[in-house]
Amino acid sequence: MNECERLMEYRSPSPVSREEAEEAFEKGSVDEICASLISVALHISDRKWVEAHIVAYLRHSDAVLRRCAAVSLGHSARIHGAVGPEALSALRDLLVDPAMSGSAEDAMDDIEMFTRSK
Repeated sequence: MNECERLMEYRSPSPVSREEAEEAFEKGSVDEICASLISVALHISDRKWVEAHIVAYLRHSDAVLRRCAAVSLGHSARIHGAVGPEALSALRDLLVDPAMSGSAEDAMDDIEMFTRSK
């Protein structure tokens, strides 16, 4: 299975604790980090904590991790109904990268659809 097929495969993410996620962020493989990013976006209620980790991966050198972070930010916007300015800025930076623009645009669409003005 190539990278695109692997990314398109739907897997229901299991909830992880903050401690499990932080361990994956520190020592995990790309797949473990991606799974943890998506899981925390869906299951951790502290939006600011979630976004801090997403932002770090939106700025990561690995394209797969940046893509996972963009997807995670879209999920977080849907779950939390808000996105902070730092996360939005980091996502906008990906819009000019041809390799990331599709994922970044999808996340921006999610943010526009699911966030509310505060």
